[in-house]
Amino acid sequence: MSYIKLENVCIDFPILDSKSRSLRNDLMQKVIGGRLSKSNKTISVRALENVTLNFNKGDRVGLIGHNGAGKTTLLRAIAGVYPPSAGHMEHSGKIASLFDISLGFDLESSGYENILLRGLFSGLSKSDILHSMDNISNFTGLGNFLQMPLRTYSSGMLMRLAFAVATEIQPDIILMDEWIGVGDSSFLDQATKRLETFIDQSSILVLASHSEDLIRKTCNKAVLMGQGQVLKEGLVDDVFDHYNFFGSSSFFDMEEYINLHPDLKNSMSIPGMAPWMHFIKYGIFEGRSPGLGIEIEAFSSDKIFNHAIKIGDGLSAAERIEQIAPFLQCFKPPSNWRDRVNIPYPTDFTVTEGYPLIASEDKK
Repeated sequence: MSYIKLENVCIDFPILDSKSRSLRNDLMQKVIGGRLSKSNKTISVRALENVTLNFNKGDRVGLIGHNGAGKTTLLRAIAGVYPPSAGHMEHSGKIASLFDISLGFDLESSGYENILLRGLFSGLSKSDILHSMDNISNFTGLGNFLQMPLRTYSSGMLMRLAFAVATEIQPDIILMDEWIGVGDSSFLDQATKRLETFIDQSSILVLASHSEDLIRKTCNKAVLMGQGQVLKEGLVDDVFDHYNFFGSSSFFDMEEYINLHPDLKNSMSIPGMAPWMHFIKYGIFEGRSPGLGIEIEAFSSDKIFNHAIKIGDGLSAAERIEQIAPFLQCFKPPSNWRDRVNIPYPTDFTVTEGYPLIASEDKK
């Protein structure tokens, strides 16, 4: 049975001659918080940290998160491109990686020759490739161009050929970094149907995408990544509830957070850092206001919030703020704020002096 298993997997990327970047290193060390390990000549950036995940037959998993969150690194680690620096990773089943789908092509060789090369690169036998040759060539619609070297192809023609070869192999596990768009509209429709069939016949799909609609349509599970860590995993709706809160201006105003804390402006230019990520990892523990009139002091008497802070769970502490903030008199909703219906009045919240809640009858 197909499966993917990761236990405390870490991926480190060494950067040479780091002394010339001493100012940047100092800034990164302060913001990232111990993610950089130094030696005399090198500095290592941790791209994945203690990732533990289990995917099994029938799982359609969406990887979500901002740019630099670790989604692509995780895909490449599962594919075997990056070996773990620490931890353990294993899988059962044939993997098809639909990123860099033109990898293995020789621009001086013909289309037919490249079908053979790419098929061999993907683990097919020569006899299997020759058996599939007509099906692949017919699907590309490239005709006599398949007899010409690839250097004469347009980028669209190259993608057609790469896509046809990549989706001819029926794997157990499919890894995708964004959905594949190939060629003109007529061919795109044909390719989409082929890709959907390709996915339906697989045991496991892991898809990284910035498209919420695509993840919701394609996946039955989701994993939220941030700074190389798994922040949340579970059902798609549950994970997007977290992601849309922490990364969305509907509650957390990212620009206001930076304006309230000018010392963070330089930090935000570091890959993998975002305002909401900083708030979850550092700001909430430092007592920084998330904006919208909310002060962390308002939660100083709340047992649930304080417990989350005590155990270092910034995500749960921020979730408590999300739950309570609409009931605080000091809350200043943004212009696009929409009150959510059927939210129970927080009777379990301990009010801090100076930060009263609105009356329960006023909220109805």
